[in-house]
Amino acid sequence: MKKYLSVIPLVFLLCFVVGCQDKAAMAELEEFRAKAMAEEQNNAKLMNVVKKIQEAMDNHDSIAIAQCYAEDATMVMPGEPEPVRGREAIAKNQEVFFRAMPDVNVKFITLLSGNHIVFEGTTEGTFTGPMTTPAGDIPPTGKSAKFKFVFIAKVNADGLIEEDRTYYDTADFMRQLGIID
Repeated sequence: MKKYLSVIPLVFLLCFVVGCQDKAAMAELEEFRAKAMAEEQNNAKLMNVVKKIQEAMDNHDSIAIAQCYAEDATMVMPGEPEPVRGREAIAKNQEVFFRAMPDVNVKFITLLSGNHIVFEGTTEGTFTGPMTTPAGDIPPTGKSAKFKFVFIAKVNADGLIEEDRTYYDTADFMRQLGIID
């Protein structure tokens, strides 16, 4: 009987330890579940931005593209001497692009992470409208271009792009359009 009495405290200790581990495991599981739900909601917000941009690009709608950006957003692109700042300037930048290549077609492969969207894409179009540059308008050549680009955007809490950086080979683009040799 004494042997059994000495085991009782060990049983209570074991139950206490197991109970604490279960509580810790449950707390860890709840924390993981909350993070997963927050990430899922964040990714849904980012995908909404992606869908809006793709639709606006498909429709050549520079205003709709600009509406995806915060009022004070910054756009950094090759060929621009300074970053494009503000929603209105971004709309004008996109309008110049659509005017120069009215048949442009842009397709994305999308990656999401945290508050960033990354597109790897292909742009294809024909240079049939004037291309406005800081040095003046370049007359259309009628030649086509197809080039790859990478777009990296930081999205704010309101689901608007606050900064984007776009990279592509401008020399290859200009060669294809017949602007440079």
